[in-house]
Amino acid sequence: MGEYYSWINIDKKEYIQPIDFDIGYKAHESMFREDTILYALKELLYDRWKNDHIAFIGDEFSVSDDENNPLLKALYNQMLFYKFNTSVDVFDMILEHYRNVSGLFKDAEEEVRQEIGYYIEDIQNDDISIDLINYYGVDINNPYDGLFELAGRDFKYTINYTKKVCYSFGKTRILTLDNTQRDDIDPLPILMHYGRSTNIGLWLGDIIGVSDEMPEGFILLDEIYLDF
Repeated sequence: MGEYYSWINIDKKEYIQPIDFDIGYKAHESMFREDTILYALKELLYDRWKNDHIAFIGDEFSVSDDENNPLLKALYNQMLFYKFNTSVDVFDMILEHYRNVSGLFKDAEEEVRQEIGYYIEDIQNDDISIDLINYYGVDINNPYDGLFELAGRDFKYTINYTKKVCYSFGKTRILTLDNTQRDDIDPLPILMHYGRSTNIGLWLGDIIGVSDEMPEGFILLDEIYLDF
């Protein structure tokens, strides 16, 4: 089946997942510029997730005590805190202790409303044969309160505040390994990914943001290479 990827915020212990936006889970299925999940991600980076550590994480990898990347080290420490075996998948811990905030967005309403409905039905039926984790963190008495109110959006610049660089579509060339320019691809999932089937993204562990204005003193990248 392959490895499934989601965007996580390790500081707020929140995540959004592609399937809630009717997008495939595979790493390369979530990198098209007009994907609704990327618009949602950038709205979060502008506001709710501003200055937090984020990553595009696969569901089939583990962490160890010799991690050098600060984000992976933080995940390892969370595994210890929640008393998870660090040799098992990190995503087990994320699903149990993080909140899925995809439902904040109107674009995810159809999928999320359906999933919450299943959860409520299982609670009402007292079905103890399945895992009843409250993934969306809803109040069972008012489950849709505060959901489906946000609209995702795009921004002119995607910014790496740690490295003091940024890219902008139309100004930064997005290139495949054979130097083909791809105007339909956003490189952020590749820059921020990590999993069993992917290497550490070049920006993993950095603070990422978005803006319609280029920050003073930052370098606008001429080109970014994709991993395919």
